[in-house]
Amino acid sequence: MNIEKSLKKLEEITGRLEQADLALDEALALFEEGLPLAASIKEELDTAKLRIEKVIETTKGAFDLEPFDLDSG
Repeated sequence: MNIEKSLKKLEEITGRLEQADLALDEALALFEEGLPLAASIKEELDTAKLRIEKVIETTKGAFDLEPFDLDSG
């Protein structure tokens, strides 16, 4: 399941858990389904963050900033 589908499913679970008419057994089943889903989403986001940090680190120093002078030209 990709992260977008996982997030949508977790939102559905959360929405159902917020309903007042939910039976305890159903709430527990939803909680048991949602917790690993949330952990999976967190893991995917952590992986994405590491990839971004790697890209930033490998391009460090690849670009030189020069002062911009509006008066010249």
